[in-house]
Amino acid sequence: MPEQLPSSVIYEYPLQERFRTYLRLEHSFKQLHSALAVLGEHPEPFFSALFAAQELIERSDIRTELSKDLDQQRLFMKRWEQHPQIDQTALQGALQSVLAAADNLQQVPKELRLIKDDRFLASIRNRFAQPGVTGLFELPQLQLWLQQPSATRQQHAQQWLDCFAPIAAAVELQLELTRQQGQFSDVVANNGFWQESCEPLALLRIKIAAEHACYPVISGHRQRFTLRLMTLAEGEAKQTDAVSDNVPLAIARCPLLTNT
Repeated sequence: MPEQLPSSVIYEYPLQERFRTYLRLEHSFKQLHSALAVLGEHPEPFFSALFAAQELIERSDIRTELSKDLDQQRLFMKRWEQHPQIDQTALQGALQSVLAAADNLQQVPKELRLIKDDRFLASIRNRFAQPGVTGLFELPQLQLWLQQPSATRQQHAQQWLDCFAPIAAAVELQLELTRQQGQFSDVVANNGFWQESCEPLALLRIKIAAEHACYPVISGHRQRFTLRLMTLAEGEAKQTDAVSDNVPLAIARCPLLTNT
């Protein structure tokens, strides 16, 4: 069967530092689950993603940030409870999901401690933090671990993943709600360029038809951004990769929820 290519590509750009962290964590958790299926044959992607997620969580106050953002989502939903045209069943279901995710965040310090205190993970973490290709001759403990039955390896790996579950669920919910609050609108990037001022935003989403074969380079902050379309680098180094054509695309501006 011929390969089915996407008709369009959605690019995301965070306009708040904590949303940058959320997107990185979301990517790490997806990598973990994908790598779990081939853990026995290719352990490096799993452990690399595991330690990357652990490090990112440890060096940011992710629980506090998520708690604040989920509380903003709760207040946003409460304001809609009196609206006559709102689906109250869906709204109450979403509200309960927010409350449950926020409550589960209280488990994060305990769960992260289990990861940090795991002696096997501690014995291999430093080697994965070093640049270059890792060989099993440098990690005999990992080689021995890989010789255990598949069921045992999967059990260990699932226990480690479960330690991330409260944060993973909260990140997924926060990003899902943020994405839902931004609707796509069509614009045309004249000469491959677009710029605008806006209300405070958490996240930009850019949808471009795959046939245009270009990607956006975005800069800005929460109330202003610019977008330049680029093609993949090919040919001589002196050639420009900037798009000079007028390109239609769609932008979703996902708002930053505040108390005001």
